[in-house]
Amino acid sequence: MNLTFFKSATVGLAAFVLAATGLAADKKLTLGELFPVSRVLDVQITVTEKDWDKIRHQSRNFVSALHESRKVKPIDGPYEYVNADVTIDGVKFEKVGLRKKGFIGSQSSSRPSLKIKLNHTDKEQAIGGLTNLTMNNNKQDGSIVSQYMGYAIFNAAGSTAPRCAFAKVTVNGKNLGIYSHVESVRKPLLARGFGNDAGTLYEGTVVDFYEDWEGSLEHKRGDDKPGREKIRQLIQLLESDNVSEEAIGRLVDLDSFYRYWAIEGLLGFWDGYSGNANNFFIYLNPKTDRFHFMPWGADALFRKRGMLNFNFRAPISVKTKGRVAHFLYQTENGRERYRKALHGLLKEYWVEDKLLAECDRIEALLKPHLSREQYRFSRSLNGTRDFIEARRGDLMKETEEDMPAWRKEPKAPPVIAAIGKIKARFSARWMEDSPRERTNIGKVELSLSMGNREVSLKDAGVHASWTGGFGRSSKPSVRIVATRVDNNKQVSFDLGMEEDAFHAGDDIQSGGVLKEGRGFSFGPLGMQFIGGKTRLTAAGMQEGNKVEGEFEGEVMKLVGMGL
Repeated sequence: MNLTFFKSATVGLAAFVLAATGLAADKKLTLGELFPVSRVLDVQITVTEKDWDKIRHQSRNFVSALHESRKVKPIDGPYEYVNADVTIDGVKFEKVGLRKKGFIGSQSSSRPSLKIKLNHTDKEQAIGGLTNLTMNNNKQDGSIVSQYMGYAIFNAAGSTAPRCAFAKVTVNGKNLGIYSHVESVRKPLLARGFGNDAGTLYEGTVVDFYEDWEGSLEHKRGDDKPGREKIRQLIQLLESDNVSEEAIGRLVDLDSFYRYWAIEGLLGFWDGYSGNANNFFIYLNPKTDRFHFMPWGADALFRKRGMLNFNFRAPISVKTKGRVAHFLYQTENGRERYRKALHGLLKEYWVEDKLLAECDRIEALLKPHLSREQYRFSRSLNGTRDFIEARRGDLMKETEEDMPAWRKEPKAPPVIAAIGKIKARFSARWMEDSPRERTNIGKVELSLSMGNREVSLKDAGVHASWTGGFGRSSKPSVRIVATRVDNNKQVSFDLGMEEDAFHAGDDIQSGGVLKEGRGFSFGPLGMQFIGGKTRLTAAGMQEGNKVEGEFEGEVMKLVGMGL
């Protein structure tokens, strides 16, 4: 952001917002030049079409990403590096590593978020000590400004966060539009933010400090032994009857946490730690021997209310779905410290005229470089402007005298657990128009068990067609429909597969949402899924093509997320 944007900020912000100085004659980039303020980075990627297709179609799904095994340790991601060449503002880096990134909501096969590993083959290749570059596609943020403006406010207010710049990304000459180039949480960021990089770092993705969850935070760097012990101590404290602000303060640096927490509240960061127990790092700082929180994945800002399981009775000025935030908020002193931090931020950093001027500047800067998929930009940016204009009034109305009471306890992070098994052998035909009335076409042998009990089915049918998977774009699927004998309810599910995997072969990851009746299976067990592997002996995506094979997998339930 412009240096004038936060005139009242500390000297540290000046280092954060280094202006572009132009490329040196020897064509080397400095770390500061990676995060320009007044221009858009030009990032050109060259990769074989085969490798590009390979990585852009790789994906996560709810079943794998939220499997109950993540309580013990983080689940390995599905993304693989391929070799590529990358040119950044005219400076070429050869044989770097390129892979897709993203959890669930940001996945895209046409404009994937990307990781660039500069030292993939040349171990010495780096820019100012930074070896990994992060390019986020802003799929969940039509305004494109959340990460850029949000991280700037965190840093300006003295809460360590990544730097961010805008980048125009092209792959093999095709313009993918504007990405947010976010500083990876590595040694340069830690050294700048904490004055050291020798501590222990963890990443939290839809996790929190609950009993039996100590292994869920992903160890990123530093000595895991003391860090994991501190995590265990924090969990034990929050599970005990002796929770107090003082006790939490022996494990979490409270001055920095209240500042971090209040910024999340000010910005309406509904998918961060306090809003959704998600998108955060914790750093065990050797200087304080306490945890410090840092934001990540900040593409869900500038909203009055959250997008997941929000409650209209909940305050808009504070979020308490993270356990540390919740317990602190239950103390009178905790509420007052949060209130003072929030009002201090409003006074020093929430300058509406400058924020709105920054929106105007960014809009003019980015418009010439957008891709067709970013057509919502100006309209979404207007929503950010509305938020900026209304935020002070909304917050002061709720917090001018005291913070509002809010005691609702957060729920444990969601997991997907196996509750049954399923096998199917099928012979079907590809149908361009998926039938809605005729369901007993094709041939299928189907067995389903829930717990230890067999579920009797009748009138089973199968066909293959395009279908919209849960949270996904259309993809080829084998659709199986049957009727339960005990209650005559229809049971249906799709064995969805990636398009480039839909051919004769073994062990094709497949699955989808299990439906009973006409809707999703909500209820005491939560949402239910089918997941497993398909072996196709014949497959085609033209009308009448034979699709044959067999499937074996599990029925799983989703619990959590407010259910």
